[in-house]
Amino acid sequence: MNKFYQADDHVLPRPVEALPDFANAKARQNLAAKLIETFHLSQAASTAIANAVVDPAAVRKSIGDPADPGVEEIAVPGGTLLGIRTTVWARRVMPDPRNPRLLPSRRHPFAIEPGTGDENARFRPVPEPRAADEEKPGLAELVVDIENREHLDWASQQAASFILADNDWRESIASQGVMEAIWLVATTYQPADESASVTALTSAEGSSRTTAVHDLLGVRSADVPYDDGEARFRGHIRKLNDAYGRGTADGKMVVALRCERLPSLILVGFRPHAKAATGFSTAIKSLVALRHVDPPKPWGEGPENESLADEVLDEIYRQGLISPTQRAYFGGSCTRVEARAANLSDDPGVRAAQIVRLLTDREPRISEAVRVAVTSQSTRKRLTPKLFNALATALIMRSMNKDPDTIDQIRRYMQHAFGKAVHRSVWDATNRDAATLTKDALAEIRQWITDGMTGEPGPASLELAVRAAYPLVASGRLNADRGSADNEQPDRRTPGEVLEAMRRNIQGIHQLGQALRDYAEDMPIRAVDERGTVLRVESSTEERSINDVYLRATFPPPGKVRNMLSDDKPLDRFNNRLHALGAAVDGLAQAFDDLANVLGEDGRPLVDGRGVDPQSCTAWRDTLRRIDEDLVLWSSTFRRAFGTGASQPTRQTIRGVDGTADSSARAGDEFDADEGWYPAGDNEMDKLTA
Repeated sequence: MNKFYQADDHVLPRPVEALPDFANAKARQNLAAKLIETFHLSQAASTAIANAVVDPAAVRKSIGDPADPGVEEIAVPGGTLLGIRTTVWARRVMPDPRNPRLLPSRRHPFAIEPGTGDENARFRPVPEPRAADEEKPGLAELVVDIENREHLDWASQQAASFILADNDWRESIASQGVMEAIWLVATTYQPADESASVTALTSAEGSSRTTAVHDLLGVRSADVPYDDGEARFRGHIRKLNDAYGRGTADGKMVVALRCERLPSLILVGFRPHAKAATGFSTAIKSLVALRHVDPPKPWGEGPENESLADEVLDEIYRQGLISPTQRAYFGGSCTRVEARAANLSDDPGVRAAQIVRLLTDREPRISEAVRVAVTSQSTRKRLTPKLFNALATALIMRSMNKDPDTIDQIRRYMQHAFGKAVHRSVWDATNRDAATLTKDALAEIRQWITDGMTGEPGPASLELAVRAAYPLVASGRLNADRGSADNEQPDRRTPGEVLEAMRRNIQGIHQLGQALRDYAEDMPIRAVDERGTVLRVESSTEERSINDVYLRATFPPPGKVRNMLSDDKPLDRFNNRLHALGAAVDGLAQAFDDLANVLGEDGRPLVDGRGVDPQSCTAWRDTLRRIDEDLVLWSSTFRRAFGTGASQPTRQTIRGVDGTADSSARAGDEFDADEGWYPAGDNEMDKLTA
């Protein structure tokens, strides 16, 4: 089944109802006569309008009725357009076959002779519509010159293909129908092959929405002016209504019930200014330009998310899921004094974590409230983690008092600070103080290391990372990708990915906790080591502060090891050799892939036909086997050294600078952050997490 006919997973579908009957001939003839009398339209144009309107009797009555004025005046440069707002049958109107969105891609005859190139140049582009009568600037009719019916069909197909690829509304419309009026004009298509002209209500603005509706209904847009199958149309409506009445309408029928009618503004007249030379065709272009060429300036991402976030909070409150006080707290409309009085934290990091937890909670009632709120303002927004992060960020930013440019930059970085684990894992936003949360996270990480470092470390480290995102991003210590120009960032990870690496590392846990404490004390965030001790600048008593480059280098992604640069201490040399090993493994993998991708003259990898010298393969495999055995041992040693287990390794092999084993390392000793190993019984890690 076409995906557009299936139930949508994020937008509550608009309810459907039975369709009215196609109006009888007398009602349509009466409306056509009224249009001729009032607006001096041609018989063809009036008939096209009358045949498209769902309720022609109501429209006829409203025209000229002082008590129920049905004619709307729209000011445009050069005069005033006259329009009728009503509902039309989707099968009786057509999108513009020369949709303006296609203009840059049109193949013009000067560039290529029509019919000599590919399908895109089979005909000349359909020309601009022209006024039906240049002597009557107020006549609301257009004429489009075409070569023949095939030319119109070709142009309509070209437009539909482009629109459905570039501005596809089908998913939204299948669920909601068309909700905003389509601007329509009676347009006559005048062929050059002496066949009869045809007239149809045509969108004045291209109308991606009409294109989407026709695709959903299986209508060929170019057939609309030639369709006189009244009996067939009545039968179609009857079939849909029967299925609806019996409750047997399938997905395709439900979409049809929702899309067979369109809200519209039919342009029926134009009053030019007394001294203006503007005609109807120019007035139409002015109206379209006001929407598509020179529209009001878009709100932008920031204001848009602010509005959506407020609606989300309101809907969650309406569902009884938060209290009025919490609504004010999360919305940033209460003071910190008022928050404390309500037993809510005045710490912006705690508030930020609670907002993130609220909006990422997969509890069905929360998810439903968010969906209802978001889709009330947009039917094309997907409920993705990216959107939830943006909404949470909009609320988080309300605790900041900074200049607008800084606020906008922090907002752009903050919405990338909450990674996949935040949305997928079970965790809570508590009121634990920074020291307690750090201690709980350390215990959690050590147990995770002991258990083999698979799966999730746990909720405390995740809460710590979410809470620490606020001070790190707000202070400019952690940024999103800054692009390529003058970029010193060691990698292009998002802030959320850097925080994820930090919360899976003992030093990272200490650093996250330090960020909370230093930011709360309004001081620069300082760097700490694996024991939580503040680091100092080399050969100085000055304390080292962190920045984005430092965090990314110190907490690299899995498989990468930081380079300490200095070789002054054993741990520096150790980490530098680890970094070199990681780079060598990356180089080995790349060299292996490069070899496998060398192609012979037949297009096949040469290694598949030639192979590799067995003696070399044996030597390499022996080396890899020895490395693999030691990697298994080192991994086990790490878990014993930094995990919660009390047992220590029975063999400690630490290779010195000369490559020999260090005999000073003894069974039962613990790893020292600076010197390598220190005696068992003096375990600083245990002291710090006790």
